[in-house]
This record gives sequence, C-alpha cells and structure tokens, in this order.
Amino acid sequence: MKPPTHLVENKTPADSALADELLIQAIAKVDRSALGIAVGTVFGLSIFFATNFLIFKGGDVIGPTLSLLNQYFFGYSVTFIGSFIGLIYGFVLGFILGWLMAFLRNFVITIYLHIAKFKGRIAAVNDFIDHP
Repeated sequence: MKPPTHLVENKTPADSALADELLIQAIAKVDRSALGIAVGTVFGLSIFFATNFLIFKGGDVIGPTLSLLNQYFFGYSVTFIGSFIGLIYGFVLGFILGWLMAFLRNFVITIYLHIAKFKGRIAAVNDFIDHP
C-alpha cells in the first residue's frame, strides 16, 4: 500500500546529500589535542594578559584577587616573571580541560550512536516479525 501523495515529501538527491553532510559534520569527532591546545592557549594568555594589565595599571596594592592564584599555581605572583609562570600553568590546565571536554563529547556521541544503531536493529527485527 502506497502512502498518499500529499504526505510524501519531494526531496531531491541534492537535499538528501546536504542533510547527510550536515549530520556527518554534527557528529564528527572533535580532535582532543587541537581543542586542548586552543583552550590552553586561551587560559594561558588570559592569565598572562590579566597579570601584566594589573602590573602596568599599578597602584598601592597590585592585584590582591589575582594573587590568590598562587594557592593553586606554585610560584605564581603578580609580577612580570609571575605572568610567564601563570602562562605556563594556564596552558597546562587549559590543555587538560580542553582534552577532557573533547574526550567526553566524543565518548557521549559514540554511546548515543551505538544506542541509536541498536534501536534501529531492534525495530528492523520487530518489523520482520510483525510482517514476515
């Protein structure tokens, strides 16, 4: 039995190929190293520029809030040398966070695709059983 013609969508092969390409791009794996380097660079440079901004701004007390980072980053201080230490610590911390974000995202997408594939197989078996 054919479905009514007014319910059938007229899709051209180009539309189908575009939809397939968009789906492939949406679930493509994220490169863990690339995201780690990108996030690490942003974190490191943020600490570097924030520290140097406070140094050049000057004042009686320079960066009391930012100096609290020395509790986590051994050797860090709100000085020019400290800004390079913060750059290194920020890059390492950002790299680890970016790598973990990409890893977890890829892992969740993989699990989702396995579940979707499993549901599709179950549906195919049920269709075969219902309509031999």
